[in-house]
Amino acid sequence: MHFGNRLRQERLRLHLSQEALAEALAISARSIRRWEQGQALPQASVRLQLSRFFGLRSEALFEDEETQTPHEPLWNVPYPRNPFFTGREEILTTLHTSLYVEQIAFTQAYALQGLGGVGKTQIALEYAYRYAQEYQAVFWIGAETAESIIFGLLRIAESLQVPERDGKDQQQVITAVHHWFTTHDRWLLICDNVEDLGMLKRFLPPARQGAILFTTRLRTLGTSAEGINLLPMEHEEGILFLLRRAKVVKAQATSEQVRQLSTQMSLQYAAGVELVTATGGLPLALDQAGAYLEETQCGLPAYLDLFRTRRAILLQQRGEGALDHPASVSTTFTLAITVTAQRHPVVWDLLRVCALLQPDAIPDELFRQGARHLGAMLEAACGDALDWNQVVAVACSYSLLLRQPEAQALSIHRLVQAVLLDIMTEAERKEWASRVVEALDAVFPEEQPMKEYTTWKKQCDRLISHVLLCLHRAGDSEDSLALASLAYKTAQYLRERGQYGEAKPYYQRALHIREQILGPDHYETASVLHNLAVLYWKMGKYAEAEPLLQRALLIRGKTLDMDHPDVATTLNYLALLYWKMGKYAEAEPLLQRALHIWEQALNPDHPNIAYPLNNLAILYAEQGKYAEAEPLFQRALHIWEQSKGSEHPDVAQALHNLAELSLIQEKYAEAESLYQRVLHLRVQAHGPDHPSVAETLNSLATLYQNQGKFAEAEALYQRVLHIWEQSQGADHPYVALVLNELANLARDQGKYAEAEPLYQQTLSIREQQLGQQHPETAQTLHDMAIFSQKQGDLRKALSFAERALEIRSQSLGEEHPKTVTTRELYAQLAQKQGGAEQGLPSPETSRMDA
Repeated sequence: MHFGNRLRQERLRLHLSQEALAEALAISARSIRRWEQGQALPQASVRLQLSRFFGLRSEALFEDEETQTPHEPLWNVPYPRNPFFTGREEILTTLHTSLYVEQIAFTQAYALQGLGGVGKTQIALEYAYRYAQEYQAVFWIGAETAESIIFGLLRIAESLQVPERDGKDQQQVITAVHHWFTTHDRWLLICDNVEDLGMLKRFLPPARQGAILFTTRLRTLGTSAEGINLLPMEHEEGILFLLRRAKVVKAQATSEQVRQLSTQMSLQYAAGVELVTATGGLPLALDQAGAYLEETQCGLPAYLDLFRTRRAILLQQRGEGALDHPASVSTTFTLAITVTAQRHPVVWDLLRVCALLQPDAIPDELFRQGARHLGAMLEAACGDALDWNQVVAVACSYSLLLRQPEAQALSIHRLVQAVLLDIMTEAERKEWASRVVEALDAVFPEEQPMKEYTTWKKQCDRLISHVLLCLHRAGDSEDSLALASLAYKTAQYLRERGQYGEAKPYYQRALHIREQILGPDHYETASVLHNLAVLYWKMGKYAEAEPLLQRALLIRGKTLDMDHPDVATTLNYLALLYWKMGKYAEAEPLLQRALHIWEQALNPDHPNIAYPLNNLAILYAEQGKYAEAEPLFQRALHIWEQSKGSEHPDVAQALHNLAELSLIQEKYAEAESLYQRVLHLRVQAHGPDHPSVAETLNSLATLYQNQGKFAEAEALYQRVLHIWEQSQGADHPYVALVLNELANLARDQGKYAEAEPLYQQTLSIREQQLGQQHPETAQTLHDMAIFSQKQGDLRKALSFAERALEIRSQSLGEEHPKTVTTRELYAQLAQKQGGAEQGLPSPETSRMDA
């Protein structure tokens, strides 16, 4: 019985439709339809699957296979099948679904679109070989020029053996081929590398009943075809293809096998991974690399080193045996760039700018707002929406750029960038790099304006990757005020994000340039000094911060006057520095002076006035003056909410400070509600791993600890520790803060073995970073005294308490609540030791070495 009839019989026996059988076997319903119609036979693997499904011996199901071999299609494809073809299964499936001809009068045209070298021809070739049996004829023509199209049609005439093929009139031959296309169905015509759709249309049959597949770099197809945009290879696909092409693994190796081998050839695999990233997954570049590796046998790690240092030369070397795509990456892109730029000269400038930025998400506003720095031609084009759209359209026409209208951005392949940079002379690169820096500086916003923090952050987020790349490339080779400004604003942004270590070198670079160009005593130099000092303050490097603030204060006092608001800003931070250093007596008059300057210069509700109010409140709270602190916190909060909006980070800070005050006064319900509100604001503004989020989590953990919720407290402390260690470093005072709390938590649960090393680590950090006389050092000593008491070591407990008492008496004063608490602890310990006759030590006579 004919296999098709037997298949249909067995299918109906099980009451299955063709679609249901196809779904059960995970194959195409079209394949089943063709088998039953006698148009094809399944492959061996599928035959076994069918036999098992129907419970029949293979011989019974395929008993007449010898007499039912499928037809061989007419074949006119000039290239052999690529043995290294890898992946692209989704594209091939889409093509098969779209191009397979089921009806006699049915016409389909699809186009594989994309950048040169992205694999369009190879996908078309693989499709032709893989699905040849589903067509009566498969034809291929090169469509770059009219001559190549005519030549392809003449070759088809030879394959079809049309009588006119021997005539001298080419038009008669083409007409005969057209007639064949019109009167036959189930054929596939592949038009490779279409450069001009209008020209191609003149040579295609006006009416047809087959399928046409184009490959083209063109982005605009109109009604000629449905486009399928090709992207470079995905990471895993690219690695597999590279290793196959370089013959590091067999051509039949799978991704799973390569992953299993990755441990055995870790160096090769790691180099392959990096090379795929460096080439942006472009198949032509990977094929070119594979050909070089096959010829030279130099190994992937060595090739990667060469690619890093000799990229331009390697991109020009195509290798042997590349008849299907003989042009190198460099040649392919250079020709495309040249042709595109000839259509519109401004495209050259646009591409040069894009070559100097990160390849992805190049924001439109760089051109809209920074165009005056990018040369006269780009400035003119960017100033008119129609002109700008035309320039971008031309640049995108050969897929050199891609436009992302929703994101309002452009993207460019990294190898197109590489070729563009290689084409440019050193002088051109330097000139355009300076222009791009100036444009970025014009677009990158100053630190957040009132009520616009979220907008400021979003604008910075869109530009920061491009800014960092340009600053990195500039290195120490260029000193300009635009570069200094960009470095300064970048440092401000990174500091706001909590990336203190990353911000520091940009402040230093901006300071160096401004000192060199403007002079060491210029006002703009003072701005950098001031903000670098603020960074050091946030990093806990108080000794480094103080001289910078003193210098900034001196410059601002000279260049402005001592009652200028900017002087007040520096006074405010100098006071904060002294507060952190435990110098409360020095901090308070500076805050009072800053407040006075701002009140004289600004209206009563100006946001700057809230800063000294907030900081005075902190200072009073530290000194136990809670009644004086709270109204100042409330006034600062009101000013910031009115001027900056309820979600600004300064509002969150004011709320946090109020929560701290409630915590100190054991108003736990009030404190928790405030902390939760602050946590929401800070996570929303900065993300979950920002240092300010850790600050609130730490305080919330302390609240839970005070309430005896030890499990909840420990989980939060551990999260805080992770954030601060990652963002601030293991020796930052903030790390010591949370280590101290973890030690107290372990102590209060009787876990003394866990507590002791945490106390020692905390004390070491605080003595190193803050000094032996700092109030926070005293806090650790006080807590260690309680710890020693719980362990029964009264001698050691008394020694710790004595040191803590001396520091607190000196730094906080005799009447501060913390001093009183430590004095009571010392007295209790002395009494327990039976030494009441020793009396209480005075600050003047207490021993420092206790």
